Amino acid sequence: MTDSALILKDIKKGFFGVEVLHGITVSFEKGEVCGMVGENGAGKSTLMNVIGGVFKPESGEMTVDGQPYNPTNPKDATKARIAFIHQELNLFSNLSIAENLYIDNLPKTKFGAIDYKGMKKMTSEQLKKFSIEENPSTIVANLPMGVRQTIEIAKALIADAKVILFDEPTTSLSNKEKEQLFRTIGMLKEQGVAVVFISHIIEDVFTLCDKISILRDGSLIKTCDADKITKDELISLMVGRKLEKVYPTVEKKIGGVQLKINNLVAEPVVKGISLELHHGEILGIFGLMGSGRTEFVRALYGADPITSGSIELDGKTYYKTSPIDSINRGMAFITEDRRSEGLLMPKPVEDNIVLVNLNNICNKIGVMNKKLEDDQSNQIIRELSVKVNDKKMQTAANLSGGNQQKLVIGKWLLGSPEVLIMDEPTRGVDVGAKYEIYSLIQTLAKSGSGVLFISSEMEELIGVCDRILVVRNGVITGGLHKGEFDQKKIMYYALEEDVSNA
Repeated sequence: MTDSALILKDIKKGFFGVEVLHGITVSFEKGEVCGMVGENGAGKSTLMNVIGGVFKPESGEMTVDGQPYNPTNPKDATKARIAFIHQELNLFSNLSIAENLYIDNLPKTKFGAIDYKGMKKMTSEQLKKFSIEENPSTIVANLPMGVRQTIEIAKALIADAKVILFDEPTTSLSNKEKEQLFRTIGMLKEQGVAVVFISHIIEDVFTLCDKISILRDGSLIKTCDADKITKDELISLMVGRKLEKVYPTVEKKIGGVQLKINNLVAEPVVKGISLELHHGEILGIFGLMGSGRTEFVRALYGADPITSGSIELDGKTYYKTSPIDSINRGMAFITEDRRSEGLLMPKPVEDNIVLVNLNNICNKIGVMNKKLEDDQSNQIIRELSVKVNDKKMQTAANLSGGNQQKLVIGKWLLGSPEVLIMDEPTRGVDVGAKYEIYSLIQTLAKSGSGVLFISSEMEELIGVCDRILVVRNGVITGGLHKGEFDQKKIMYYALEEDVSNA
């Protein structure tokens, strides 16, 4: 028999005069994992920010362990023993593990100095609980993402958190790191911690959660036991309609070679990759974390330097490139790091959408055509179903993660690129929005553009791509055409050294 750690009753919240949370009532129980799912813009992030004291609700009430809870800032959440593990981790990357764990309450010697020796000893004890064999003095920037995330969890437990909210915690983790995270969450359950697990990866929700709460358009649609609902039923409740297909298909013709990569090397990770991309082809690239897949496309686009090799585009050969050169040649690059590289976070939504297409919006003396700017930004908001209240005032930072990703994609689609490089384009995007993105990719390919599609989700690559290449240790180890797709073969190529001539 569980009891409630946190209860929300009739929570309402609005922005710019528009209500975005419509009376949410939900409870989170001790020793239980509750999945929180919904489309981008459904209200998940707003609700979490209300719990965390970032936003103050217009009405409603909250209780923690039966006591009234009215946070006015994040410190109030910490005092109430509520912790957040964010998708973009809140650690000081230039400080050590020990300093990060105890930065809110640094241990002192009897003389008032920081007790580094004692802090390292306490850190070692904490790391042992999670089977982490790292020196407490290790700088966080030098740690794998999975270890960093575990340090955040350890920090929450040191603060004796009784409610821990995870926001898209598995999107940047390898399979091994994900398994470790799930074991850690199981340990939290055993300790009586209430866990809220926000994720767009439906398989993870069903694997981990005891119950699932479904949000849609700012309303709580349903809360049910995870074993009492099917995946199809869950998706229908999320999107408000039944999705007959997860992956759209179009009739298209694949043409001649558009892009040819000749033994591209980008030290120290990319050791020699050659491939051909055809007009109208969606070419998938799969590889485990650290395989070199991202480093390869960054070098191809010019974001990172090329050591050797050449790029042949529409019959013209290049030995060096830069992002400006690539844009001028009709190439677009959707980076996996939307916050640091994909968007100007403090700028309004409209500014971000037209950013890449400014040359076509401005006249010869640099004066912007406001009507064209308005038309083009409206086009992207409409086609990608971006949920925004005021495109001229609302900043990219104030959108949900999935709507931010739509902006990253939309700004490139305005220019109708000849070659579209997409690195994890659906990370943090809900199932309904994924379908919209897949449809746009297929439409672009049908028009003759070539698409390089990098993803860590094998099922996604199989559903979208015409061909899949597998990268391991900076080289291509194998490849399969659509009729040959097989998850076991793809994983074999990802794990084996032998290079195939596929």
